[in-house]
Amino acid sequence: MKQLSLLLPDGTPLPQTDFGSVPPGTAAPSRPLLLRNTGDEPLTGIRARVENASTENGEYTVTVQGVTLTGDWTPLPDLAPGQDLLALESWITPAGLTVTGVDSGLLHVEHHR
Repeated sequence: MKQLSLLLPDGTPLPQTDFGSVPPGTAAPSRPLLLRNTGDEPLTGIRARVENASTENGEYTVTVQGVTLTGDWTPLPDLAPGQDLLALESWITPAGLTVTGVDSGLLHVEHHR
């Protein structure tokens, strides 16, 4: 079976992320995540992208193996069963904002079936 899981470094399932209030001109501390092949077959054709509701009042950022994801699909290395890729997620609020509000971003990951 092919299965890709998004996990915390201790192997527990990833809860929804809430970075709380991130003041203008700062970034929330990065949180490490693992993209792990939890199936029993190799995963190929893995790719990921980030989708932001808006970048005017903040931006959800993700790097995987040191590569910063954008809104375009980015190819990632294949994974054998049990292997994982290190991802770091954060939130950046641009300087100069006088009002901040609730915003959101999504990490999309897919692989060949």
